[in-house]
Amino acid sequence: MVEERAAATGPRRETELLNVRGIIKDAFKVIIQDAAMKPVLLLCACVASLTSIGSAFAADRPPNIVFIMADDLGPGWVDYDGSNPDLNTPNLQRLANEGMTFTKAYAAAPVCSPTRAACITGLAPARIGLTTHVPGKAGNERPGPKGGPREADSLNHLPLDLPSYARELKLLGYATGFIGKWHLAGEGSIGTPDGIVNRDYHPERFGFDVNVGGCAYGQPRSWFAPYHNGTIADRKPGEYLTDRLGDEAAAFINDHRDRPFHLTLWPYSVHTPIKAPRDLVAKNGGDAYRAMVESLDGAVGKVLDALEATGNADRTLVVFYSDNGGHIPTEGLADKKASLLEGGLRVPMVVRWPGVIEPGTTCAVPVTSMDFFPTFVQASGGVPPETVPLDGVDLAPLFRGANRLERDALYWHFPHNRMEVSHYMGSVILEDEWKFYLGHGLIKNKLFNLQTDPGETRDVSAEFPDRAERMRHKLERWLAETSAKMPKSPRQTR
Repeated sequence: MVEERAAATGPRRETELLNVRGIIKDAFKVIIQDAAMKPVLLLCACVASLTSIGSAFAADRPPNIVFIMADDLGPGWVDYDGSNPDLNTPNLQRLANEGMTFTKAYAAAPVCSPTRAACITGLAPARIGLTTHVPGKAGNERPGPKGGPREADSLNHLPLDLPSYARELKLLGYATGFIGKWHLAGEGSIGTPDGIVNRDYHPERFGFDVNVGGCAYGQPRSWFAPYHNGTIADRKPGEYLTDRLGDEAAAFINDHRDRPFHLTLWPYSVHTPIKAPRDLVAKNGGDAYRAMVESLDGAVGKVLDALEATGNADRTLVVFYSDNGGHIPTEGLADKKASLLEGGLRVPMVVRWPGVIEPGTTCAVPVTSMDFFPTFVQASGGVPPETVPLDGVDLAPLFRGANRLERDALYWHFPHNRMEVSHYMGSVILEDEWKFYLGHGLIKNKLFNLQTDPGETRDVSAEFPDRAERMRHKLERWLAETSAKMPKSPRQTR
């Protein structure tokens, strides 16, 4: 299968070589026709020919790809959408001005690890079997209401035999770097001195050449150096983690300026504990959370500046996204992180791709985490693997102005207890503006119309029983097709 995907890029490479051969042939025709050409003129002709050859390769060079994903950042905690003007995020505003803002971007899960797995693999968390965050405390299970179902089983790492967009991009000649939070490498990180539970599941095993920060940690042991992270070499005491990760990202871009590269930058911000440098906290009126958001924006700025400085800004696809809804609620959305309502699933998203995306545009088509795998691979000229049916689709049509994708629904499965929110332990299907919630016997099944009720305050299943029943059957078929693990009875053991 690897050979087949590599062969699929053959026509593009063959055309590239033919173009170069033509340039060389034309150059030598000129030289032969004027054998008396002076040495200096001959040298100039050769240099011009070589420059043309370099230009031919550069024009065909696939785009660099930078994927920035914040942690626990809700869509109302950026200022480019006008929802929170007190925030200082000029670099996110810059991205929005120069790219496309997605107003209905969703995470694959209401918590982090399954969304991260979905991004890397292009597969739904239910299909992977990793549906909740990997526990920092080994064997930890969230309690539910007395007599209610127990949580379904969930993997504690990302399996090595699953697809990875980093592996696919390496096949296409990309340098690949991972910087930041991984949280897919085993449970029990709290009990380690350095966040390392099993290196076999670190980013390097999934196709990344470079790994800075990626281990089993779901949140940093310390926001300030020393970090107590076995994948980050401490540099200077008191250094702030988000600043350091931004520096590492800029260095990776600079080191690979002359070849196609992919950078996955997944900062730990703005996950708890809420801590930021004193000067930023003071600048934000004593609000440490806003200071963390500003620091995150600063890391984004370091990436954008590095792209400009290396001449790569115009040939780089940049994505900004978040792994789930905010742990601080977003005004106008119901619930927060860990909920299957919009506050737990909706995330901010901006994409900039010069020459492809029209600056300052907006897209209202629902998109999700699994879409990044096919989007990145196909943007690079590759072909997604056929060994596993991907759950995502290529977003390129939307980038070019389309107003729909070739799918009719999005699905979620979160069979886990999170009693701090109202709608957990359930599964969801979204069709256009209609959203059906299946409560697995713990919470009543509900149907919402997001167009007339964006706050999900009114269950309309009694008014539209046929629609509710049809969507329930469709959701249950999807759960069966993905072999989704289901909640267990209170008496059932692992």
